[in-house]
Amino acid sequence: MFLVAVALSFFGIHPAIGGDLESGNERLRAGEYAGAAAAFRAALVTSPGNRDARYGLARALSFSGDFAGGEREYREILAADPGDVEARLGLSDALAWQKKYGESIEVLAALAADRPDDVEVLLRQGKVSLWSGDLETARLRFEKALSLSPGNAEAVRGIAAVEAAIASALLRELQAGLSLLRIRNGDPGTQAWIAYREKTRKPFEFSGRVDYLHRYGRDEGRGMLGAMRKWGGASLRGEASFAPGAEVFSRFSAEAELGWTLADRLAGYGAVQRSVYATADTWSGSAALEYYPRQKNALLLIRYVLTRSRFDTAGSSTDGTWLAKVTRFFNDDDRVWAYYSHGAEGYATGTADQIGNVSSDTFGAGGRFFFRRAWGVEGGLELQEREGGGRYTTFTAIVVYRY
Repeated sequence: MFLVAVALSFFGIHPAIGGDLESGNERLRAGEYAGAAAAFRAALVTSPGNRDARYGLARALSFSGDFAGGEREYREILAADPGDVEARLGLSDALAWQKKYGESIEVLAALAADRPDDVEVLLRQGKVSLWSGDLETARLRFEKALSLSPGNAEAVRGIAAVEAAIASALLRELQAGLSLLRIRNGDPGTQAWIAYREKTRKPFEFSGRVDYLHRYGRDEGRGMLGAMRKWGGASLRGEASFAPGAEVFSRFSAEAELGWTLADRLAGYGAVQRSVYATADTWSGSAALEYYPRQKNALLLIRYVLTRSRFDTAGSSTDGTWLAKVTRFFNDDDRVWAYYSHGAEGYATGTADQIGNVSSDTFGAGGRFFFRRAWGVEGGLELQEREGGGRYTTFTAIVVYRY
């Protein structure tokens, strides 16, 4: 037995590797993903370049829910062999399970260019397109797979899923909201609005909103229009609002924001905004980071906004505000959040320098829940403590209807 082991080792064959691989594959088939991952890791300790062990580890991690770990191992395989078809398919799955649909589609598009009539590739393209909401592309891929493999059960189920999604897709949303502002030793305020959003023209989203505001004894109205375009790992959003003759609302405001994926579970945003008020004009620039500390179900947002204001009857002011927000997701629809913000804002005064500055600390919490598929509610409470003893408390309630 010793001589056999020596002979096998001479030819680069280690019995321990085979045992670990077989153990890993058996546990993988049994759904024991943690044990399978441990066995494959043991095989890689003995033979770091063993492709089958790394492929098994990638599958075990992905099936266990560690999609980022699976993605990492698939990329290791492809770094050594960029043409490995199984690893390319596995990578597309790991990316899609992280909702990185654009990246997954890019992997599959490159694979389809090499293998245009591969039914498995077409089925994967159909599934990812379906998950991403691109129903027309999903239908085309499933139909082609069915033409190449008549009676293919997955293709038939895929086409049925597309038809069901088309019939039941909720791509339009209406909101009706009300905010009540209470100010310590000050007049209260009320704001109400109706908003509309639609996602029927992929990859674009369009939105509109009409606001009514009663504050400081004044009644004002505002209209707002917006659009967003998303593509693999990036987004571009634009928004403009109009409130002619307003004294509280900005009379005109325009904002553009670019978002992009920086790394696994990390996204960045940069925005610029121009606002025209009754007594001042402002330019604002902001930068933000979004990080998912836990896979899919939690989000940490950090944002900093720098504002430059020029007052019609005074000078200029430069002020900054930062915000930290934590969101906990229960599913794609239901979530709760809490945030804290600290910042300052300038205002015109009657003093010699004509510019005043007040700082504030803001605490907020809220949630959004859908008690039926089409109907949901959102609520929030915000408390702002302002320099000098001022306190602003805002209660917000929103009813959401999707169709």
